[in-house]
Amino acid sequence: MINDIRVDIVKIGKIVWLKFFVPPICVFALYWPVLEMPFFWDDVANFIFMENRSILSFWQTAAGFPYYRPLGFTVFRIWQWLFGVHNTYSMHLLNIVMMIVNGWLVMGVSSRLYLLLNIGSVVSNRENRHSFYYQVFAMVSGIIFCFFPFASLVIPLVASMFHLLVTMMALASLFSVLNFFINNNIKWLFIAVVLSILAPFAHESGVVVGFVLFFVCVSVLCVLKQKRDVDLISKKYLWISMFVNIVASTCFPVLWSYIDKMRTDNGIPMFRSIIEIGHNIIFFLNALTFPVQPLALIISKQIHWSEANVALCVGFISIIMLAFLYKKTNQLILFFVLLVIYGLLSMPSIVTLPQLYVVVSPRLTLLPSICACMVWSGALVILIANYKYRVIVLIGVVFLLCSIPIKYIHSRVDLHERALNSVKEMVNMTDNFVDDSHLIVNPTTWLALAQHTYPIVHDGVVVIPEYHDPAQLVYIHNGNHIDVRGVNFPLVATEPVYHYYDVWGEIMYWEAMADTIRVYDHVWLTEYGDSNLEIKEVGQVISEDDIMIEQVPLASFDDGRIMLFSVDAIMKNKNVLAIELVWRMNEFSDEDVFVHIFDCRGGLLGMADGPPLGRMFPFWQWKLGEQVRDVRSVEIADGDDPCVSVEVGLFDAASGNRVVVSNLEGAVFVDNIVKKKFDFLNFYD
Repeated sequence: MINDIRVDIVKIGKIVWLKFFVPPICVFALYWPVLEMPFFWDDVANFIFMENRSILSFWQTAAGFPYYRPLGFTVFRIWQWLFGVHNTYSMHLLNIVMMIVNGWLVMGVSSRLYLLLNIGSVVSNRENRHSFYYQVFAMVSGIIFCFFPFASLVIPLVASMFHLLVTMMALASLFSVLNFFINNNIKWLFIAVVLSILAPFAHESGVVVGFVLFFVCVSVLCVLKQKRDVDLISKKYLWISMFVNIVASTCFPVLWSYIDKMRTDNGIPMFRSIIEIGHNIIFFLNALTFPVQPLALIISKQIHWSEANVALCVGFISIIMLAFLYKKTNQLILFFVLLVIYGLLSMPSIVTLPQLYVVVSPRLTLLPSICACMVWSGALVILIANYKYRVIVLIGVVFLLCSIPIKYIHSRVDLHERALNSVKEMVNMTDNFVDDSHLIVNPTTWLALAQHTYPIVHDGVVVIPEYHDPAQLVYIHNGNHIDVRGVNFPLVATEPVYHYYDVWGEIMYWEAMADTIRVYDHVWLTEYGDSNLEIKEVGQVISEDDIMIEQVPLASFDDGRIMLFSVDAIMKNKNVLAIELVWRMNEFSDEDVFVHIFDCRGGLLGMADGPPLGRMFPFWQWKLGEQVRDVRSVEIADGDDPCVSVEVGLFDAASGNRVVVSNLEGAVFVDNIVKKKFDFLNFYD
């Protein structure tokens, strides 16, 4: 079709090796920690829906699931056949592989689109440098896509594979149709049609891919009209295929509405009000102009405007400036085409999803981001065109443009690691006690940083949404139906300095909490801070069947009112010591426990004071005769002494006075403290 363009395409082979390695290097450099993450959030719904279903059933019905996405579930099923159902590593690897493939496709699409829309442009006619510029445009587009900030909220979540898959389908169909224009080979047209028809079966937003292909074909034909002869036979096949695409895209919503699905109360999807559509447009404008939007957040804080208004102004000004930049080099048609494609790819989310859903779903911007990355890549190519040391300048401006997104991605991957550490611990602890029941206090619903980078974007980590429960989350990791319950006990909650969080489960207070604790074999408490979230064992009420009547007490407080049966210490690591105490209350008491840890030279290493079971089960809630295993995880200071002295006692919280404690012979312990020494030589060898 266009013979001389074929020559330019061949020139890309000079740096094809570099283009091949850039996406894997960029993606793995940023996202390798994702491979060690557990399942979370909507992974529960996806994998439970897939149970006992064949691939054929995914295409026939979506009963039990709110969306019809058979292609995505087919990919999941094949991946499970290859690597196992509960293999978290392989499932996360799937997302990373798809991101890398999408990076390659962005390079392929951008290079071909640049060539086809810039024939006769100012850049292409200067000193035969056309091959350099389209290669740079392709390379930088791929780099920016790999560093697209909101992909950091997609790749860690296995359930977001649908967004990566529909992006792949859209890119592959664009790549194919552009190859058709360059090679005049009908097979590329056939591939483009098949991929565009399949796109909405990956994710609903793929319904516009057929319209995108039609627009791209019309745009390319308009540019080529006066420049090249187009084969009439090829042109006939082109229009037939575009007609098929339009019909398929138009009919898909009808098919989607008739497929049996789980109906939702939020009315998704449905056409929204003008006000909601306006807010959604601002959100996607924010994603389109992401390199400059951190400035909007700073301005908003300074002039006290709403983030949405400032984001709109900054985004609009950026678009105007980019338009002038493209016009200066006679590439306005490329800019216009990219903007229209971005709008088309964003359209399903803009017009059918509620504003509150959109602002908490930055993953929706991944599909249209392919155009945002090309827009900014084109701007960088234009900026370096007249510099003598173009490569050095290019490296500098790419680094400048991507520095904030890279920091953002790193912070969000780190946020996922910290939030999901509690899930890994929950799965591990239940694996160790499969036949027991578990009570998890204050499990995490979501965790977010207090400091934001981009305006109007809610980018926290949803761990356990309200519509799932901890038992389901454990189940998709190991396939075991374990009795796991989560409750919200706000009286022991802590407030981190740099994070916000919300807790999953029914809210309980003292009496209800005490009754609940008695029912479970193990009690665990989620501890919140500015480092990793941790689920720590706090003990349990010992059942009557497990109480050893003949056991000799270690110490007696106030003539047997409270008995201490044992003191044990387990070194978890050099900085965490688990203290296990076994108590029995024979008469009503309301004292608190103190636990102080010293090295054997007398230096204080750490302390853990407060009521038993993580401060959730004070003595005044106990029943007479109850026996409790009380576990306290104590962070201890660094030291080189393997000898540790643990001091335990009771004190009155109001007066601070210690309760008298004696041994069985009646001898009172010095300072009313029960002391026991432990040696941990193996940790200091």
